[in-house]
Amino acid sequence: MQEYKEYEELTKEELILKVQSLDRLNKELLLTFQKSERLEFGWTGNLGQWFWDFTTNEVTFNPLKAEAIGYMKKDLPEKVSYEFFTDKVHPDDKNEVMQLMTNHLKGEIPVWEVKYRIQAKDGSWKVYRDRGKVTERDENGRPLFLTGIVFDVTQEEFEREQLVVKNKNLATQMKRDALTSLYTRSAIIVELVKQSNRAKKQKQPMSVIVLNVDNYAKIEEDFGIMLSEGVLKTTGEVIKASIQERYVAGRYRDSVFLIILENTAEEEAGIVAESIKQTVLETIFDISKHLSISAGVSAYYPDETISELIQRSAQKLVAAQKNGGNQVVL
Repeated sequence: MQEYKEYEELTKEELILKVQSLDRLNKELLLTFQKSERLEFGWTGNLGQWFWDFTTNEVTFNPLKAEAIGYMKKDLPEKVSYEFFTDKVHPDDKNEVMQLMTNHLKGEIPVWEVKYRIQAKDGSWKVYRDRGKVTERDENGRPLFLTGIVFDVTQEEFEREQLVVKNKNLATQMKRDALTSLYTRSAIIVELVKQSNRAKKQKQPMSVIVLNVDNYAKIEEDFGIMLSEGVLKTTGEVIKASIQERYVAGRYRDSVFLIILENTAEEEAGIVAESIKQTVLETIFDISKHLSISAGVSAYYPDETISELIQRSAQKLVAAQKNGGNQVVL
């Protein structure tokens, strides 16, 4: 009875608009039913369709769309304004949502399709994927009626983000040497190429340290693979602790390590190498024996190749070890 009373209070013009709106809605509902019979909307996460009468700004929607964000059917009228949903769109997404809708209403794009976050009643955020289009315009091209379909893709987005994190972690693991947790040979070479290019472009200094555990072949022969690998692991830990986050280090091959010192001159790099050498001397390894390292330090010259830079440093390392070891050569 209340509904009939509301109609009785309408003016003739308002009543005509109401009838026209209902007529458009009935036509869209009939088309929707025919499409659903052909299973065109049977996709996962489907929250049903919505219908927006642009002339009255009334949105008719499947209750699932509101229930998914915590609003029960009994708490809402049959129709709400367009702003009921748009006011709940995440601030970082709202401009894109509204701009795309504006572009579609103007006829600049054939379909309005967007993914956005929407705030639920409890304050949490859901992710919706919405797709709609103008289905009726007046003789001047102004939109009269729009229909669309919405999906709750919150779980899908969560799983996608988890996959991104897993892939990122996997990529990081693949760059790390299993024994020392430093970069692998390939990863440290890639990093050296990147940093040398940056140093050349920005005209900044860069140096490298190539270091080796003295007499490692003898250690491996005397103590076996397990204990000798423990030596490498501990040496890697010393290097990591010495360079912190400032520099990058990797296991170049066997017992040889390579450290890249960005924005660092050769003399300063030599100080870092000396510090590592001294720490290794003071470290007690699992083989209950004090060990030493030798290192070759070289500044990067913009006109040389990466291979030439490594070779210069390696030659200095060999000279240090031939001279008795436990030395740093610049």
